[in-house]
This record gives sequence, structure tokens and C-alpha cells, in this order.
Amino acid sequence: NLGLTEYKDVLGAFDFLQELGFSSNQIGLLGISLGGSTVIFAAANEASINAVWSDSALAEFNLILSDEIKRYKMPNIFGPIVSLFGKILTGIDPAKLSPVKKLQSNKSYFFTHGQNDNRIPVHHFEYFKKFTKENNINAEFWLVNDAYHVDAMFKYPDEYSKRMKNFFEKNLK
Repeated sequence: NLGLTEYKDVLGAFDFLQELGFSSNQIGLLGISLGGSTVIFAAANEASINAVWSDSALAEFNLILSDEIKRYKMPNIFGPIVSLFGKILTGIDPAKLSPVKKLQSNKSYFFTHGQNDNRIPVHHFEYFKKFTKENNINAEFWLVNDAYHVDAMFKYPDEYSKRMKNFFEKNLK
């Protein structure tokens, strides 16, 4: 369901960690690819989640739909048709898949993306960057020059883990 309902699984894990004794300010979220959207939706639905790490996430459904149509060399007329059939088949309006619009100014985010990502193009990363700046949302960004889709963690595991550690230590109090 494109992350529009899966965020409830994330919130279930969040609740479970609290039952184990972790306080909400000790729990951050990490999402990779579509999971990046999912954790953004989860944080938007839980006030006590303060820190979200998103790797190679899409920013908005219409943007990724346009990217996919271009990738498969189909005419743009297919966009509305795909959206309509997606809604009919799943009961979920894919146009609601707009993680960027779920970002909140009372949370902290870290976005990373591969410059050469051909699965989720880098303009999604740029969209997040522009939106957070225009809306005064606390966010950090790392565009990895020679990386592809979710590739940075494998190409640069030490730097990736160091950045992640620093981000969560700074934003989980």
C-alpha cells in the first residue's frame, strides 16, 4: 500500500519498544527506499517520535509516477489511468502518498540519497531539501556523489554509520 498503511507496523514496533522499557526519546526511526516514506508517515502520526532517518525515499507519488512513466517510455496519459486503477484495485488513493507534506517542524530528519540513483531519481532528494528549507523544518542532508539506490550504506559503511550515530545522538535526548 505504498507505505500508507504500513506505518502502523512501525508504530506497533515503537509501542513494543516502549513496553520493553525504552522511553520515546530513546527511539528513532530508520527507513530505506519506500521504508523512508513509511517512517515519515509513522512520525507524522506519533507526536513523541522526534528523529527520522530516510535513505533514498520518494518525496511525492505524482513525481515518482512521472519518473516511472518516463523510465518505461510510456506517454504521460498513463499517469491518471495508473492512479485511478491503483485506487480501484487497492482502495487506497495513491495521490495521498506525499511524504514530503507530512514533514513536521517539531521533528528532526536526515535525508541521504545516491547522486546516481536511477530507481528514485535525485530530484526527490532535492524536493525534500527545498521543502524543509521553505517550511523551516529541521533536516540534514547527505547526497552521496558516486552512489546508486540505497548504495551509500554499502559503499561507505563507516561514514554512513558515523553520520547516523551522530544524528540520533544529537536528536534523541
